Amino acid sequence: MSGRRQVWAAAVTVGTATVAHLWLQAGVMLGWTGFTTSYFRNYYWSDQLAYLGIAANVAHGAGADVEPYTTTGSIYYPRAHYVVLGALARLTDTHPATMWLVCGLLVQALLVVAIGVTTVLLTRRWWTGLVAFVPFVLGTGSWLRDRGWSRQLDSHAVLWGPGGVMYTLNGETVALSIGGVALLALLLVAAGRIRGRAAWVVALLACLAAGATANVQTYGFLTTVYVLVAATAAVGLVRHRSWIALAATGGLLVLLFVVGPVVADGVSPLAALALGLLPAVPGVLLVLRETRWWGIACVAALGLGAAPQVLATALGLLGRDDFLVYRESSSKNLGVPPSAGLWAALAVLPVLALVIALGVRHRRVLWVAVPSALLVTWALLASNDHWGANQEPYRLWLDTYVLTAVLVVPLGTWAWTESLLVSRTADERTPADPVERVGVHRGLRTTEGRVVAGLVAVCVVVAGLWSLDFRTFRSDTAAGGYLAITSPGYLAAAELADLTDGGIVLTDACIDPVIFKPVWGGPVAYYNPGLAWPGDKEAIDAALAARAAPQDFDQELAMRGGVRWLLVNEGCELDLTADARAEFIERRTFSDDGRVEQTLALWALQKG
Repeated sequence: MSGRRQVWAAAVTVGTATVAHLWLQAGVMLGWTGFTTSYFRNYYWSDQLAYLGIAANVAHGAGADVEPYTTTGSIYYPRAHYVVLGALARLTDTHPATMWLVCGLLVQALLVVAIGVTTVLLTRRWWTGLVAFVPFVLGTGSWLRDRGWSRQLDSHAVLWGPGGVMYTLNGETVALSIGGVALLALLLVAAGRIRGRAAWVVALLACLAAGATANVQTYGFLTTVYVLVAATAAVGLVRHRSWIALAATGGLLVLLFVVGPVVADGVSPLAALALGLLPAVPGVLLVLRETRWWGIACVAALGLGAAPQVLATALGLLGRDDFLVYRESSSKNLGVPPSAGLWAALAVLPVLALVIALGVRHRRVLWVAVPSALLVTWALLASNDHWGANQEPYRLWLDTYVLTAVLVVPLGTWAWTESLLVSRTADERTPADPVERVGVHRGLRTTEGRVVAGLVAVCVVVAGLWSLDFRTFRSDTAAGGYLAITSPGYLAAAELADLTDGGIVLTDACIDPVIFKPVWGGPVAYYNPGLAWPGDKEAIDAALAARAAPQDFDQELAMRGGVRWLLVNEGCELDLTADARAEFIERRTFSDDGRVEQTLALWALQKG
C-alpha cells in the first residue's frame, strides 16, 4: 500500500474508533424520547449542576471568581473550563448545558484521535488506529464480585472504569483529556517519532498544556503531573542504569511515608502532595543532564501553565481562607484497600507486566520505563492517605486508571506488534527509538513469537472479562435517562426571577435550587460545601434551614446575607411565606407534560 493510501486508511481507522467512542459514551441519548441538548444527563448530577452554575454566571454576564450560587464570597476551585462554556453559551446564544454536552464530547473525541494517531505512528501500521476507543470501555471486574459496574468502598468512595469517569463531561474529564493528549505527544517525542526542532516545540507545548490543566480540575492536573514526572524519572533510571540513582529513589519513597504525615500536619496536606514528587528527582535529574539541561524549559512551561491556579490557591492557604482550610481536612475514609485496588486494576495489570517483560527482553527503554512509572504512580496516589496527603485517594485511583488506559493501549499495541512481527537486533539506549533498527520478519514462526502470542491472548481475555461491567454501566446510564432542567416549571421560575432587581432568591422546598440556578443564572440561596462558600455562610445556612422549617425562618439573619426574594410553589406543603414579612409581586402558572397546572409566586422580603 502506498504512503498516501496508508495515511487515508489510518484516518479511516482512527475516525471509526472516534465514532465508536462517541456512540458508546453518548449513543444512549438517541433512545431518550424528548431529549434536547439543553437537558442534563441523570448521572451524579448534583455536583455537575453546581459546576454548570459557574458557566451560567458567565453566560449571564456575571463574574466567575465568586461562589457560583449566591455570587458572593470567593472561589478557589479551578474553573477555566466552565468559564469557557459560559463564554461560548453567551456568544452563541445557547444554554450552558448545551455547551457542556457539545464541548465535553468534542474534547473526548480529540483524546481518542490522539490515541489513534499515536498508536499508528508508534506501530507504523494503519490498522492499529482501531484500538483508540478501547481505553474507555475497560472495566474493573465489578460484575464478578459486586454484580454491578462499580465497587462501593467506605464513605462515598467508589471504583469504576474510565467510562464511568468520562461520562460526566465535567472539568475532570476535560483535564484528563488534555493531560492525556499531552502525555501521548511526549511519548511520541520520547519514541523518536517526532524529531529535531519539532520535538522541542511539541514537548514545550505538551508540558504547557499539562500545566494548564491545573486551571481546569485539581485531580486531573495532579494525576497528569505525577504520571509525567514519574515516567520521565523512570526513563532516566532505565536508560542510565544508575544503581545509585535507583537506590536514592527507593530511599526517598521510604522517606515520603515517614516525613509526609509530618509535613501534612505542620504545613498542609497539599504540601504533602507536592512532596510526593520528591522520589522522582534522581531520575528526572538524569534526563535533564542528558538534554544538557534544556529540559528545564519543559519544567518552566509546565509551571507557567499551572501558575494562575497554583498561585491563587497558595495565597488563599496563606490567608487561611475558611473554605480551603475545611476542604483540605474534609477527605476522610476515602482510601483504597490494596485488595480492592488490585482486583479492579486487573484489566490492565497483565498488559503492563507483559510490556515491561518485552521491554527487558528487547532492551526497549520506553517499554520498561513507562509501564513501571504507571504502576508506581497508581499505587502511590491511591495510598496517599498513608503518607499524609489524604486527598480523596479513590478519586486519584480513578484518574490514574484513565491515564494508564490512555497510555497502555498504544504502548501495548506497539510492543505486541513489534515483538510478534519483527525481530530487533539493536541495543537501544538513546532518547530516540528509531524504527529503522529492524531485523528479519518472522511472525509467529519462532518459539518466542508463539509464547508472546499466547501471553497477548491471555491479556486480551482478562481485559475483556474484566470489562464486561461496561455493558451494565451503559444499560444503567441508558435507564437513568435525563433531567429536563429547562422544563416549563423551571423556565417559569426563571421568568419570575427575572423580575428581581438585585439580591439573592430563596426557593422553597418544592423548587430545587441546584436545578434552578443554571436555568436562571442569577444569585440563588444555596451553595455546594465542597466547591465554595458564600460571603456570609451563617446567613445562607439560616435561609436554607427555612426551606425545611418555615416556622423557624430567621429572616433578619438571612437578609443580612443578601437574601431579598422568596420564590415559591403555591402548592408546596411547606409554605415559606406563611411567617415571613414579605410583599407579593407576581404569579406564573405552568404545566409539565400536560399535568395539572401549578402556580409559582415571587415575594419580596421586607425589613422589620
